[in-house]
Amino acid sequence: MIKRLSAIAVLLLLTVAYAGAADLGMMNAEELKKTMDAKKQVTVVDARTEKEFRDGHIPMALNIPPEKVGSIGTLLPKDKKSLIVFYCRGTG
Repeated sequence: MIKRLSAIAVLLLLTVAYAGAADLGMMNAEELKKTMDAKKQVTVVDARTEKEFRDGHIPMALNIPPEKVGSIGTLLPKDKKSLIVFYCRGTG
């Protein structure tokens, strides 16, 4: 299971967004793991389908598939300084 999740994480495009900030950046799987291991406050959003999420996901990730993106504001932390990481399957 760990190998599967690691493979998924490596293959996924990770985009970091700070709520309320114009700063957007990229984060690779290793950087995300270090952030999570350091117990820093981070919300991980899996933007894949529910089936893909059930098949394997990053621990503690919140699944918000494309068809539910309209409710994203109610699901994310209200703290504007929170680190929010989105990942998906990628294009194509």
